[in-house]
Parts: sequence; structure tokens; C-alpha cells
Amino acid sequence: MREQIYRKLMGELKSQLQPSLVSNAKTSKWLHLFCMYLANYTEVKEKKEIDEEIIQEYFSYLTSNYKRLSLGLSDIKRSMQLLEETLNIKIDAPLLDFSLSNSSLWGNLK
Repeated sequence: MREQIYRKLMGELKSQLQPSLVSNAKTSKWLHLFCMYLANYTEVKEKKEIDEEIIQEYFSYLTSNYKRLSLGLSDIKRSMQLLEETLNIKIDAPLLDFSLSNSSLWGNLK
């Protein structure tokens, strides 16, 4: 069941991709991670069910598991920007702020 949800979400999101400067391999990796997260950790079954709260939870997941997922800060930032463009959802500024003054981000990256 989860694999069917994953495949459906992956297809829906890939069809919405905007042409960007990011390589296709990176884009595919970020979409794969997001769809796997949705299929395994949420009740989301369709793209239309994805909202700002899901994006915030996903950001927390990435910052908590970035080492295990082999992600750097630039990967997390670009992944969030990709989701913002693909889903046409305005992501809160603190989730896209990777400056040293963003203490909530740096607190999660222990």
C-alpha cells in the first residue's frame, strides 16, 4: 500500500516540476525523499492533501535526520525551495532562512 502511495505521489509531483537550475538527479533525490516521507510517516495519499503543516513536519524530519539521509544544508534549503515551487505553497520564512541568526534551525542540527 505504501509503495502505491509513493508511486502516485511521485508521479503527481514530477508532473508539476518547474524547469529549474537544479540537476535532475538532485531533484529526483529530493522528490524521492519527500514522497517516501509522505508514504511512511503521514496519512497523505494525494498531492492536494499536502499543506504547510506537512511541509513544516518534513523540514523537522530533514533537520533531525540529515546525517542519516546524507544531506547537507544546501540540500535541505534547495529541497524546501523545490517543494515551494512545485506545490505552489508559500513556505514560512524561517524554514528557508539558513542564516546564522536562525536559532531554531541550528538548534535542530545538533
